[in-house]
Parts: sequence; C-alpha cells; structure tokens
Amino acid sequence: MTRRLGTLVLSLLLVAACTKRKAKDTALSPEVSGLAAVPATAQVVISADVGKLADSPIIARAVERLLLSDPKLAESWTHVQESCKIDPLTQIKHVMLAIGPAQGGGAGTGPVLMVATGSLNEPDLSSCIRTMVGKGGGSLTAKSVVGRSIYTVQDGNRTMHFAFSRPDTVVMGTNEGWVVEALGTGAKATANPDLQAWLKLIDQRSPVWAVGRVDPRVGQGLVTATAGKLTKQPEAFVATVDPRNGAAVLLGVVMKDAESAKTLESWAKTELAVVGMAAQMKSLGSVVAKVTVIAEQSVVRFRAALTMDEVNRLLSVLDEKPSPEQGSPP
Repeated sequence: MTRRLGTLVLSLLLVAACTKRKAKDTALSPEVSGLAAVPATAQVVISADVGKLADSPIIARAVERLLLSDPKLAESWTHVQESCKIDPLTQIKHVMLAIGPAQGGGAGTGPVLMVATGSLNEPDLSSCIRTMVGKGGGSLTAKSVVGRSIYTVQDGNRTMHFAFSRPDTVVMGTNEGWVVEALGTGAKATANPDLQAWLKLIDQRSPVWAVGRVDPRVGQGLVTATAGKLTKQPEAFVATVDPRNGAAVLLGVVMKDAESAKTLESWAKTELAVVGMAAQMKSLGSVVAKVTVIAEQSVVRFRAALTMDEVNRLLSVLDEKPSPEQGSPP
C-alpha cells in the first residue's frame, strides 16, 4: 500500500499543473473534497493526515526504506524535491484512498481512487511537468466531463486519470468512470449507510484511519483458522493508527452479532497467549502483553499503545537477517 500511495502522489505532481479549468466550461460539477468526493460504491476507505504524519519517526523510517528499496522511485522523489522545487510531504495536507467493488478477480481488483488536498505552486508544477513528461514516451490527453477537464496519462501499460474537484483538491484514479463518478452529483460515501455506521466506531481525527468491508475470502480464512469455532464471517473492519509518539493502534472487527464477537474474542485471546510465549524468545513478551482484546457488542477491538522504545525494539527484531545455513550441526 505504501508503495502504491507513493507512486500515486508522484503521479499527481506530474499532472496537477495541467488540470486548470477551461474558462468556457459552464455545467460545472460541485466542488468536493475528502469523503464528499468518494463514490458511495466504495468498499474500503483509508484516510491519512499528512500534516500529522510528517514529524513521525516511524513514517520517516518507512519512507527511507521505501526509497532505498526502489531506486526509480527515489530518483523521481529527488527530482520532484530538487528540480521542481516541490515537497510532497509539506504541500500535500491530506490524502484519502478508496477501493471500489471487485471487478471479477476478487480482492484488490476494484478501481482505486485518491483524493489529495493541499497547496501546489502552479509555476513550479508547470516547469516540472514539461521536464518530466519530456523525458519519457508517455502521453497526456484531456477532455471536458461534467464541466471539468479530466486528464489521462498513458505510460506503457499503465493508465491514470486526473481532475481537480476544487482549487486545492485533485482526484485521481485507475478507472475513468469512477473519477467521473467522484466529480459528479451522484451518491457519495457520506450517504452510504454502512460506511457511516463504521465511521462512528473510530476517531476520524486520528492521523490514519480506515474502514471497509471484509472480503469474503479473507472472512472465510478467519473462519477456517478458528477450526470451526467461528461460524459467521466478519462483516467489516475499522482501524486507527497514531505514529506520532510511538504507535497507538486500534483494529476493530465488526461481526454479525454479539455471540460471534464473543467467540472471536475468546479465540484471539488464546492465540495471543501463544504468540506471547513465542515472543519471549526475542525479548518481546512485554510488547505483546500490551495488546488487548475485548468484545463490545458485535465489535471485537484489538488495541496496542507502544512507546517509541518498544517500537524500535520491535523493528530491530523484524529487521534481523536470518543466519546463514551451517554446513554441519553445531
């Protein structure tokens, strides 16, 4: 997901300067941003407050590792910051990602939409796009839909569609129809009763939050993992993450009824105890002990609040390289 978000943000910087509205457009769609720009058919919605995340050491570490693992992305990131005089982490204030209904291939096949809000300098962007588009063999075309210019960038076998929904907000997606739907006057996420019910279960002021419907294959996998103890699949998930001072994480699993929630709570606590014993071998028992599980009506909530020291200990273990195989038993 992080790689996908980074690619989308960089693509935004390439086309934003070209999405200036034509003066002769008349039937202009309403200005929308955030959830109001997400179609009601969205199955998963993820929100990130870039301003709150910018000073997080965990996020800084994640970005650094991402750039180290992808030289091409690192080169593009450097070009955007130095040559184009643009800093995405300070000029983009908020990002919202939405995933639409699966299109025949199961989880992850639905259209993806990003709604980005912030401040971008038009002269710098104009100069940047001339430089970066001139280096490749891709194409950029535009047409007017619902009174706004929708631009299509074609780069090899990859296609992205973009448009400004208001002066400080750009909408981009992998499916042109979904971008048009985001810009139009049709029903949005704010009118979807399921999404609204799930949003009430979290604090939307969190630096990162997510809500969404659980894919049936994932739900069946959980039923199988419980060896028949759980007979009903989860309906949805909700989550919040605050990485500003350590890591405060909440994951909620929305079940069909309170009985199923109690069953999942009991199974999860048993599994957590096993994980805790294994974690002792890596001196992480105290970290696992901070994870709590509690059923509240039909929602099972997993919570953990780790200090920065505990996060560093956890990351150091995850970063450990496996020891090389030995030629003979020790």
